[in-house]
Amino acid sequence: MKVTPLHLAALAVVAVKDLRPVGTREPIMRTSDFYYTGVLDDAGKRWVVKYPLHSHAGTTLEAEAAVSRSLLHELRNGNLPFDVLRPAGFAPLSHGRALVYPAPLGKIQSFDDISRASAHELGRTLASIHSLNTDVIDRAGMPHYDPYAWRTRLLTELHDAEQVTSIPTVLRRRWEQALDNEALWNFTPAVIHGDVAEENFLWSEGTISCVLGFGETQVGDPALDFASLVSSLPEDLFDAVFESYQNALSHVVDENFFNRSILMSELAVLRWLLFGIRMKDNSVVEEATQMLGDLASDIEADPELSFGPTWQVDEFVPGNYVDSAEEASFTTSAPDIDEDADFPEVSGSDSPSEPDSKSSSQVRSE
Repeated sequence: MKVTPLHLAALAVVAVKDLRPVGTREPIMRTSDFYYTGVLDDAGKRWVVKYPLHSHAGTTLEAEAAVSRSLLHELRNGNLPFDVLRPAGFAPLSHGRALVYPAPLGKIQSFDDISRASAHELGRTLASIHSLNTDVIDRAGMPHYDPYAWRTRLLTELHDAEQVTSIPTVLRRRWEQALDNEALWNFTPAVIHGDVAEENFLWSEGTISCVLGFGETQVGDPALDFASLVSSLPEDLFDAVFESYQNALSHVVDENFFNRSILMSELAVLRWLLFGIRMKDNSVVEEATQMLGDLASDIEADPELSFGPTWQVDEFVPGNYVDSAEEASFTTSAPDIDEDADFPEVSGSDSPSEPDSKSSSQVRSE
């Protein structure tokens, strides 16, 4: 069945008692996981309907709604500088439930177009999330990973992937060596967002007014939230994000923070491939396979990296930031998403499987 904005507006009637829509409004868009439609009711109030496209997205949406209560509690206690999701109701679907919530203040801004000042704002926002007490996530029943558990999970995912797809030898050797290096994983677990995609950050007058998409939140490695940024932002903007992030924290990040961000940005390609296999989406499988091939070629072109990366960078010193975000990431075109004409596409994805990358893969070796 073709899903249209009017269809989603009808779901809002099911989800919220006495809601009488008179029209649709922005946001009207689609990612690889969700449809979004804004709805205006007869009282002039704006709502958003978030419609999952598959069962995995439905599970993520349920988690986002579940954790919203804990996040609202933190907001009311003054521990968050931005608004969060406020669920108003659900409409049942065959593969989950659609969520309806009051439209928050702010608009999506492409990470490609952010200024240096906006990059600083993004860094401060991530720091505020990572500074939350881990009990916030534990109370909501979300995952909690210590360094050993997180390494084990990544190793398990890698080995499971080998059972269903072919991984270039140079990548498998590179990733296994990094995951076997205990020193690389000496981090302090923190609350992380889990899906730093541009559609999850709303902006108003130069500040982030609302953060959505907490369906992948967990207690774990804070470097995960920088994986998409290290592979997509230009060097100067990545430096600006990290500068404000570090300045807003009460501690200095560990010396292997960037290396883990690079590693997880590469593993995101493998997750995207597995997502395509699971969803039987040949376009995703072909895209991810090409991305893995390009990444393997980039690494093989560097004699030092082709025999296994050292995964070392200089220890962070205030005023001396990551040397090059562009050199630490890889190149690929954004996936083409088959969409209904009624829903314009936005870049990024709510899916943890879809990487966002723009530059050739290199890791500093010392």
